[in-house]
Amino acid sequence: TAAEKEQGAWAEGMIAIQSSGLGGIMQMQNKQWFPKRFQEVVNRLKNDFKFVQLGSASDPPLTDVIDLRGKTNIRETAAVFAKCCLYIGNVGFLMHLARATECPAVIIFGGREAPWQSGYSCNINLYSAVPCAPCWLWNTCDHERVCMKNISAHDVVCAVERIIDRARNLLEVDRFTL
Repeated sequence: TAAEKEQGAWAEGMIAIQSSGLGGIMQMQNKQWFPKRFQEVVNRLKNDFKFVQLGSASDPPLTDVIDLRGKTNIRETAAVFAKCCLYIGNVGFLMHLARATECPAVIIFGGREAPWQSGYSCNINLYSAVPCAPCWLWNTCDHERVCMKNISAHDVVCAVERIIDRARNLLEVDRFTL
């Protein structure tokens, strides 16, 4: 609602970030980037942007962020997204919630699944097309999660800079045609 969106007004222009999705019901290690790399992203951008960390209370904490892990419900998180300039996170529910609220996003896919399978073209989707990808495996990997290791903090920072250069408008809608 308009009133709920107004409650998120304090997040205007901030970057929302989630360091893990392992606090969810269906935990998938192969969807997880590295908390240390999320922190690197914050460290590189904190002089230009304020960050708000969303997600589960059990997600690894980041420094130099407003820590709302475990402190918001779905609608409150949506209100924050509605005002943030972008979202950074892994493939998962918050990726879809950001899209539903017209919040542009940098999504770290790695290689478990491909952006064309579950992502949105309006986001910057970081995918590592290693020979075993997409594998759709939940927690096992015979390749030491090289698909995630291939995505650097620098890659994410560059993606953030590309999104910031765009005007914040309604996001492009993906259409399926037969």
